[in-house]
Amino acid sequence: MSRATLSSNWIAESAASDPRRGRAQRLAEALEQCGLLRPLKLLHDRRRTGLTVLAYHRVVPFDAESAYPLDVELISATPEGFAWQMDYIRHNMNPVSLEQVLQRLDSGEPLPPNAVAVTFDDGFNDTYSRAFPILRRHAIPATVFVTTGYVDSREPFWFELVAQIVMRVAPRSISLPESPRAFPRGTSQTQRRRCLQTLLGILKELPNERRTELLGEWRERFAPMIDPSITNLSRPLNWHEILEMSGAGIEFGAHTVTHPNLTTVKDEELAWELAESKRVLEERLGRSIRTLAYPIGTHSAYDDRVMEAARRCGFGLAASYVSGANWQSQLPTFELHRQHIGLHCTPSYFRALVNLPGWLA
Repeated sequence: MSRATLSSNWIAESAASDPRRGRAQRLAEALEQCGLLRPLKLLHDRRRTGLTVLAYHRVVPFDAESAYPLDVELISATPEGFAWQMDYIRHNMNPVSLEQVLQRLDSGEPLPPNAVAVTFDDGFNDTYSRAFPILRRHAIPATVFVTTGYVDSREPFWFELVAQIVMRVAPRSISLPESPRAFPRGTSQTQRRRCLQTLLGILKELPNERRTELLGEWRERFAPMIDPSITNLSRPLNWHEILEMSGAGIEFGAHTVTHPNLTTVKDEELAWELAESKRVLEERLGRSIRTLAYPIGTHSAYDDRVMEAARRCGFGLAASYVSGANWQSQLPTFELHRQHIGLHCTPSYFRALVNLPGWLA
């Protein structure tokens, strides 16, 4: 299929199949129709050199939300959508790696105009099987932030285990003192997906020991409902895949060992989560690891204590999951802003996210 055909097909399909186009997406479409995106970018940048960082989780073929048995919110793009996005970046922006950003900061060199960095969180297998071929084809550098404790384990990430349980168990099977309501509420897929996001929000704010305790209880109690074939749909990367990607120029950064909310762990555990993930990656890849992404990454998932621990551990850049622009003159090196890319991101909205990150924060 030609590049033009792929682009036109995906644009038409995404516009037709996106039932959740919000106000910002409709505004982005209107700006493009009026030819305002380019002049607005000049006003947005105001002669400043900036870096836009894109945050992905998964690239997965996707037909219908009702048939998907895990957390649909973790799907950033279909392979066709991701291919279009990378094609746009290659032909309209300057893709850079985070290591290149660090090198420019160290030397005092300016970033190239329209600099964009592509990042992936967690380390799902489809980063290798679906995203990597597309990145290689378009010669796009990328950084994959890996939760090292899951590599080679074939164990589901804890949040995907929760998703599988919520989507399969009987209504109100899950209760916990931290919530006045039991989960899931209702039987429809839509109701269960809302409950899943609520439950994940609660779990992400719990102390790490408490979250681990609950997950152990649920894993044992709901073992008959945990389907290996579903678990395999979201398996983590293995070291063979990581080494192959690394040899082809994909960079890797730390994302802790167990994916906790770092603000909820004690100092000793915080230091271990950061240092051990860094050590394992450096030992396996034979190179220095200087980049980190905070698990969860929202304002409640990192603070001054966490940022200082990252500095002491030897990281040079740390990425949040808070959207916004990164201006080189005042680059927030330990809370780098990233633009979340979601499954229902239309082409117009993607172009706006890349070009106007400070206004779409």
